[in-house]
Amino acid sequence: MSRLPLATALTLCIPVTLSACQQHDASPTVASIDEQTFHASGYPLMLHYDASLIALDGQASSYFDNGDWQLADGTAGERLITLQLPESDDVTTALWRLGASRDPAAVEGCLTLPANAQPMASKAEIAGQTFTGFTLDDAGMSHFQNVEGYRAVVDGACYAIDLIVQGTNGEVYDPPREAPFPREDAMNRLRSINDGVSFPRE
Repeated sequence: MSRLPLATALTLCIPVTLSACQQHDASPTVASIDEQTFHASGYPLMLHYDASLIALDGQASSYFDNGDWQLADGTAGERLITLQLPESDDVTTALWRLGASRDPAAVEGCLTLPANAQPMASKAEIAGQTFTGFTLDDAGMSHFQNVEGYRAVVDGACYAIDLIVQGTNGEVYDPPREAPFPREDAMNRLRSINDGVSFPRE
């Protein structure tokens, strides 16, 4: 049996080895995202959100807020879901709250801003719908609350989205305590939840 010279054999093997390496390096890496999906009962609305967020049961009331379906409102409605940033503690809490109502009074006054709220300079678009936005800041007795709210009437229902960062001044503790996150960072993270809202059409 004839044998190939050693140099020739090495030359033939090298392209095969390099080709195998190059193919391996080009393989795509797929990153999975852990999400939860919320379907609103009685309303054509869905929400996809990061599974690290905590879905709260019951009303998340505070010094300034009773935890109802929307901020500072006495009309009838349903609190659909409240999500909390996982780092929240008793110093500072960050909440994303969604409520809705078909009550005639709630729908009629849906776009009316709460007392002392400041309107946003432009409308906001969430899930392809135009929302009226506002900000509202309050403070007192070492407590604070920063709110960014969005309101829209969609297919005869009032939808309310409230982004809330609230808590106490850490300096009142002995020893003083630090907040788990900067307020603006928390608000930015809450804003990103808006991207998961959708109004599916059958």
